[in-house]
Amino acid sequence: MKFKTVLFFMLAALLVLSVGMTFAQEKMTKDEWQAAITKVTAERNDLSAKAKALANQVASMQTQSTKLDADFAMCMDDLYTTVGADAGKAAAYRAEIEAAENKANELSRLSDADLTARAQEVEDLSSRTRALWENKLSLIPEFWDRLTALSEKVKSLQATLAAQVKVYTVGTWQKDRDCLWNISKKKDIYDNAWLWPKIWQGNRDQIKDPDVIHPGQKLKIPKGNELTAEEKSEAKKYYSKKAAVAEPAPAPAKAK
Repeated sequence: MKFKTVLFFMLAALLVLSVGMTFAQEKMTKDEWQAAITKVTAERNDLSAKAKALANQVASMQTQSTKLDADFAMCMDDLYTTVGADAGKAAAYRAEIEAAENKANELSRLSDADLTARAQEVEDLSSRTRALWENKLSLIPEFWDRLTALSEKVKSLQATLAAQVKVYTVGTWQKDRDCLWNISKKKDIYDNAWLWPKIWQGNRDQIKDPDVIHPGQKLKIPKGNELTAEEKSEAKKYYSKKAAVAEPAPAPAKAK
């Protein structure tokens, strides 16, 4: 009986000790949890304060940006007025410059042979650029810089053309037997009569009809030993037109 009593008290003591340890462990976990919550709350409050400060800065900067935009617009209006223009005219002028820039970029991507075939477009672009410079809006910094860059591209295109184009002065049929076919087959030209469309396409400003050339004309002789796609296309149209009127397709007519 005594043994059972002692065992009972021992078990009871162990139970009390175990419960006490559990309560202590739970108390420690709650303290740690509370410390973590306190820390996170402090960090949240700090971040909220920083976010509020940043939001205030953004609002302030937006206000400044709006004011600067308004000041800039007013400044530009004053500049436009100085050169006798307004925002609408400036927008139209800007579009003209952009179109010229696009054309310059297009021509700059061409091969030398294709560029030669479109030499007239380079000259037209040069004329357009000069006209743009004549507008007083060219004095506005934005336009001045863009036109300066455009002019450099045009000069580069012209230099490329000048480096590859030789000039032939047309003689008479009676003396020189000059026609595009015969000129093309000269040894110091192409030594190939079938390349005559190159001369035609390279001189569209002077030659409207490849069957008609005149003594004294100074024809540019584009470089290259084969026809470009555009030159082939124009030659095909020429021969098709001849065939359509039931005529043979002779070489372009002699110079008169």
